[in-house]
Amino acid sequence: MSEPKILGQFQLEHRTIQVSGDDGNAGTVWLQRLHPDPPMALGCVVELDSSTPRLRLYRAEWPDALREQAKEQTIKIWRASRD
Repeated sequence: MSEPKILGQFQLEHRTIQVSGDDGNAGTVWLQRLHPDPPMALGCVVELDSSTPRLRLYRAEWPDALREQAKEQTIKIWRASRD
């Protein structure tokens, strides 16, 4: 199994979030908080190739609006990486 490829990153309030994925699992990407320290795995967005992608967070309890922003930014990065 190959290491996930870094697809991009985005800012969400005070957080810098990195998006990574691999060719073998094209419908899923993983999110990791890079800043603030310490870096932490946040979760994933699954079913990106469907009409209803889902954000799954491991521990973070974000309000709905913040969850939607994270999902939208992730989808944008994922789509750009496939062009």
